[in-house]
Amino acid sequence: MTRYLFGVVAVCVISVLMYKNLSSNSIRELPRGTVILICGASSGIGEELAYQAAEKGANLVLVARSEDKLLRVQEQALKKGAAAVEVISYDFSDVVGSSIVVNKTVERFGKLDYLVLNHAAFPLGPFLANQYMQEPSYIDRIFKVNFFSMIEIALHGLPHLEASSGHLFVTSSTFGEVPINYAMSLYCASKHALNGFFYSLQQELLAKKSPVSLTIGALGLIWTPDMESLWKDDSIPVDLIAGTMERAAKEMLDSYTTRPRTLTYPAFPNNFMRASWYFNPWYQESAVAQGDQDGYEAGLAKWEKKIEVARERRFSQGYSEVSSEQPSV
Repeated sequence: MTRYLFGVVAVCVISVLMYKNLSSNSIRELPRGTVILICGASSGIGEELAYQAAEKGANLVLVARSEDKLLRVQEQALKKGAAAVEVISYDFSDVVGSSIVVNKTVERFGKLDYLVLNHAAFPLGPFLANQYMQEPSYIDRIFKVNFFSMIEIALHGLPHLEASSGHLFVTSSTFGEVPINYAMSLYCASKHALNGFFYSLQQELLAKKSPVSLTIGALGLIWTPDMESLWKDDSIPVDLIAGTMERAAKEMLDSYTTRPRTLTYPAFPNNFMRASWYFNPWYQESAVAQGDQDGYEAGLAKWEKKIEVARERRFSQGYSEVSSEQPSV
């Protein structure tokens, strides 16, 4: 028990230091006219980030698959004060062509100040119980969206960010550090890959004394409409363990000016999970017990219902696919 409590304290202290470890090129506030490219901007945190940036008078480029949803966000962002808003409909499973979003941003505004890689596919369901999730083509698609496209966009964005002493934000997850639930195995795997690459890139930027700063967002459960639709029947203590969409977006926007190397939000539940994973020898057993109180077979039925909810919600949002291949934002 003493070792466990020490671990909790140690992880919390380290996380605070990581958050406060600011880049030397931090600035006081977001200048009006800042050019911000947000990938994954049609809903959830990305949409809210667009609105908050609009209120600061930013120039925005919003990217997602659904053009109809992007046009709605564009309209609202202009009403909230954005200097200009461009939208690009793009499917990030096409990795090779994904650099087009950077090219179009620079063509329109002449520069790029803040690149936000926020898009993600959210594969949901027990891996061994769903044969389609085991297909190499499905796994490949998830990693194209959640990992390879982010590398491609960052690679093409870096020269422009260097020119503006800009900032790169990568939306990762605490799930990329801690296996929260076995029904999110592919999502966790893609976020682990994301952390491994971009923390290494962060080191290389420091080594070459690049003017570009990089923040990895270790986000936990954020109570977006999508997450509410999935978890509303699970008696989750939302006020205790979940973060709000508005606060998450604010933290991301503030990251442009404060330049932390890691953004952990919500802080307490995420740091508690980190401590549990590293210092609780029975973490795996407790995670399984919490997720499958009535056993594995009963848990499969529960997850199948959640998968169906996810498919129906994506369809109602304007995506054409109501299949096992859950689309990205």
